[in-house]
Amino acid sequence: MSRYVCLDSDSSLRTTLDRCTVDELKKLVALLPGVTMKAPRKAELIETLERFLRSDGVVRLWTQLKALEQSAVAEAVHSVDGAFDPGAFHAKYGALPAFQIEEENCWQKNPTLLGLFIHPKVTGGRSVPDDLREQLRTFVPKPAAPKLSAFEQIPERPPRKWTSRRFDAEKRGIVYEDHELPLIVRLTEQAALQDLRTVLRLIDQEKISVSSKTLLPSKATMALLNDLLRERDFFERTEKVNSWDPEIGPVKAFSWVLLVQAAKFAALRNEKLLLTKTGRAALETPLPQSLRELWNAWIARGIIDEFSRIDTIKGQKGKGRQSFTPPGHRRLAIKGALAECPVGQWVEIGEFSRYMRAAGFQFEVTRNPWSLYICDAQYGSLGYEGYGGWNILQERYLLCLLFEYAAPLGMIDIAYEHPAGARNDFKGQWGTDDLIFLSRYDGLRYLRLTPLGQFILGRADHYESREEKSAVSLIVLPNRQIRIENGDLSPDQKLLLENFAEPQCSGLWVLDEARAIRSIEKGARVSELRAFLTAGDPQPLPEAVEGFITAVEKRGAACVCKGTALLIECISPQIAEMITHNSETGKLCQRAGERCLVLPVDKEKSFRAALNTIGYGMPQV
Repeated sequence: MSRYVCLDSDSSLRTTLDRCTVDELKKLVALLPGVTMKAPRKAELIETLERFLRSDGVVRLWTQLKALEQSAVAEAVHSVDGAFDPGAFHAKYGALPAFQIEEENCWQKNPTLLGLFIHPKVTGGRSVPDDLREQLRTFVPKPAAPKLSAFEQIPERPPRKWTSRRFDAEKRGIVYEDHELPLIVRLTEQAALQDLRTVLRLIDQEKISVSSKTLLPSKATMALLNDLLRERDFFERTEKVNSWDPEIGPVKAFSWVLLVQAAKFAALRNEKLLLTKTGRAALETPLPQSLRELWNAWIARGIIDEFSRIDTIKGQKGKGRQSFTPPGHRRLAIKGALAECPVGQWVEIGEFSRYMRAAGFQFEVTRNPWSLYICDAQYGSLGYEGYGGWNILQERYLLCLLFEYAAPLGMIDIAYEHPAGARNDFKGQWGTDDLIFLSRYDGLRYLRLTPLGQFILGRADHYESREEKSAVSLIVLPNRQIRIENGDLSPDQKLLLENFAEPQCSGLWVLDEARAIRSIEKGARVSELRAFLTAGDPQPLPEAVEGFITAVEKRGAACVCKGTALLIECISPQIAEMITHNSETGKLCQRAGERCLVLPVDKEKSFRAALNTIGYGMPQV
């Protein structure tokens, strides 16, 4: 994973040492075995250090380092730029080496042996000087690659207990209530395949409303999707206990509307989404391929910055937004880490986050955390030490992308619980006393990469669809009635039938000519209806129904719009006759009645020029 690296103009050992003070150099020389100097000048100190560190003596120093210190040198020496990354190192080894030790009963600090290998940089942080790094590479072994822990089954545990509190106006006091919050496991592959069809068919019927300014779904749209998406949304819609509590709100019902817009499966017109040619083709394209297109489009051009969904963190607009990093860079980092997960094995979210840092899949959310805050811009700023760390910024962004986008697309199975009290890592910050969670995604505990996710991420060339066979059996009658015998129609099947048939009563539909023709006009495919009917009824379709389907398919596409035309009225039938028979003007227009002519809009300029050459004109309108 590439990172932004700010290199010193000259990062040689001599230049690095030259930036040190004499006192700092003396402390480094004191670490060299067998070396003593009396009243040395700065140049002599630098020369002594450089000569020793560039000689075979550096090997002896290396052997005197502790195991953790040797690992620190190895990580820096074999990194891309020689830099020591403390966050990645701690994530991989669980501890940090000491670069300085404090003397007893003294405020002064002295460097450890590690300071001879990894030096401070002008731009901040520490690195191994270039020429020293080349020498160390000859004998310092490459560090082992970080490992991601995974397991076949989620460990069993009792439901988490959480105590809520609310103000009771009648009792005029705080009421405490105990809750058990179980772990919920959602398998997402089949849901994603069905939900994609449902969303596209709802768009086809112009039932999805979005804001023309933000492109976000309306409340009515999210309520509709919550009822129609398979297994509903991830959380049940509930009222807030206290007015100050953050809302969980929709997750799947929010992201699906954005995903189809990002992939240009749908376009906005009059605050309604309409299917594009790409979106209509997605109904006939293998669904896993369409899901892959949705994911890749979101990675490249997601409509929102997902961090905006962490709405308890304020300051994201105005100046705060200007400091945000491009979301596409963050998505690519997470995509790269996801691709390294073992298929079919569970990974704990904290472990996945740790692995991302250890393996170099790191990213920043903002270049200026001081602009972000909780509750109060001054006291609650995330710029204070310990406030805006990886767990608050990067990890919350990671949770959102996984929970709200990867899971609905069927890429990962998830195990989660209610977010209230699920994480307390933000409770030490100012202004968080009354927050029951920092984000609606705080309860995400485990993920499992699915075979569909493997295909979407490009790790597999093919995906063997395990889409469930329809559980609905039906009878198609000669009088165009469709009777549901067994099973219930899924939302996407019901939406498909609504394009061509009128519901009569429970379990009974009648194919309707006017409805079918209107749907075909908008692009509905008769082939989908035929496939659904033949899958549900093992008997051949009745001749009358076959005839109906063939007829409406032809009649629904009987006329084809070829473009916009101009209707021109001549002052007499004779002039109209002369114009249509002229070799220049006649090839640009057609007769329409006694005195009228019709020509394509884009031919107006050519027609005027030809008309002028034969001595006639047409006033501008």
